[in-house]
Amino acid sequence: MNMNSESELIETVKRIIEKRGRASVEKAREEILDSPYDGGIVSSAVKYFAKVTLRQGLPVFPALISLSCEAVGGKTEKATSIGAALTLIAGAADIHDDIIDQSQVKYSKKTVFGKFGGNVALLAGDALLIEGSMLLHRECESLPEEQRKEIVGLISEALFEISDAEVKESRLMKNLDAIPQEYFEIIKLKAVVPEVHCKIGAILGNADRAGVEALGNYGRTFGVASLVRDEFIDLHEYSELQNRIKNECLPLPMLHALQNLVIKNEVKAYIESSNPTRKELNRIMKLVLGSEQVRLLRRDLDLTVSDGIERLAAVGNNTSIKELESLLRVTTTIM
Repeated sequence: MNMNSESELIETVKRIIEKRGRASVEKAREEILDSPYDGGIVSSAVKYFAKVTLRQGLPVFPALISLSCEAVGGKTEKATSIGAALTLIAGAADIHDDIIDQSQVKYSKKTVFGKFGGNVALLAGDALLIEGSMLLHRECESLPEEQRKEIVGLISEALFEISDAEVKESRLMKNLDAIPQEYFEIIKLKAVVPEVHCKIGAILGNADRAGVEALGNYGRTFGVASLVRDEFIDLHEYSELQNRIKNECLPLPMLHALQNLVIKNEVKAYIESSNPTRKELNRIMKLVLGSEQVRLLRRDLDLTVSDGIERLAAVGNNTSIKELESLLRVTTTIM
């Protein structure tokens, strides 16, 4: 894929995600900003999340609910409300994740943790989790009992899976000897989030069991591929790479490249001598991206995406399926 076609694909996918997911995010914002309680530092932190954090990035997960629902012939009205509830729950998890990773800035804006500190951010995350759970309960009340139980069960299981991933990831922080496959298993655990969103969309669209599982498999594949893409992107972001080296697990491509002892010794010298400068981080990035180990990682990702697209074709051939396919294709860009 050449640069022009890559850029066109990225822009197309951005439009799809905005069109399909923005309504859920706006509903989530309204849910917070319309809250009758308006006092205290925790309330300020939650409202900061609504006004600043929720405006950043793309509404990928609610878009997956909408697309999956429509892909099996369902109507997306209920998907918007359920997507809003899950946006709040996912936001709570993101705030807690920022505390663990000590992430003070994202998308050039302070995170809730960066602006209010760890204690307030922890409580703000808890408040969002409660707010999201209450909204989810309200929106699920009108669903058939079987659907309601399945959706709640999926979300409960996903929260435990994400928690397990965070605990395992914390053990790999600042570890130059971390095994790439061990971190990749953590990425696979985190991919439960898009998997659950796709399954819920299919359930809301009244899909049969085969349809729910097929879209769930798509969601897990998309999750793994998009998270690996994010790992590559972090190599290109100076502040993010700096924070990954100081406080988090090293990016997956770096862990692969460090299996080469020559690269490992050079990277280790840069990291251990002092805070790496921008020039040194650029040198690290070039070493990593030019390694044979990372070439093989890219190849494996391409194969995973191709397999995911083939499996998705078995679900159907409507517009939503084509758009889900585009979301998966874009994960192999900018690497």
